[in-house]
Amino acid sequence: MRPGRTKTTSFSLDPATLKNLKALAARRHKGNVSALLAEVATREAKFAAAEAFFEKYGVPPLDEAAIERIEAEWRGEPPVKKTRRRVA
Repeated sequence: MRPGRTKTTSFSLDPATLKNLKALAARRHKGNVSALLAEVATREAKFAAAEAFFEKYGVPPLDEAAIERIEAEWRGEPPVKKTRRRVA
């Protein structure tokens, strides 16, 4: 972020959320919470645009099973193999 091109604001957060926010900022933005919030806001704007696109073209939302498969892939977990039943 560039000095002079920002506005100051405040948020009311519970202690656990603030702790997590600061920890994320430390890992991703050298402790700069404002930079982390700017990143999150940009990502959420893109997410909202994608939701509008999907809604406009009738793409159904993901079900819980699909969300779990995607999150497991992000975590680097191997896909759950379906067991095949033998046909007699």
